[in-house]
Amino acid sequence: MSANDILRLHEEVIDSWNRHDTKKFATYVDENVVWHDTATPVPIRGKAGAEEFLKNWIVGFPDLKMKTLNTIVADDKIAIELEFSGTNTGPLKVGDQPEIPATNKKVTNKGCYFGKVKNGKFVEVRTYPDLAGMMMQLGLLEIHEAHA
Repeated sequence: MSANDILRLHEEVIDSWNRHDTKKFATYVDENVVWHDTATPVPIRGKAGAEEFLKNWIVGFPDLKMKTLNTIVADDKIAIELEFSGTNTGPLKVGDQPEIPATNKKVTNKGCYFGKVKNGKFVEVRTYPDLAGMMMQLGLLEIHEAHA
């Protein structure tokens, strides 16, 4: 695949996230995709796992929107910086942690992902959302000033 093809694949993935279309999203990942996410101690595997990953975000943030900020494509790999926003009006499942009840708070946050593409589909994905920043915006995490 050319760099333009990989970039187009990324744009289609973001479009499927923004339309909350889990089935369409699943068409862009390989049957045996391996997805590493900082919130999940073991990799997410396969199309069903990828669909579930997106579904968890949509349930927690029914108005979830993603925006691409920066992009690097080289060979069969892509690196993306994203901004995501939404209002937490549904329960949120992050990794293997207990479900977080809705906070009804708006979040605008950043993250990045690295992907490897083969035969027109993502075969490996590594996601790095700013979970601490998101949790602070949701009112679930406070950072206290250190006292010397």
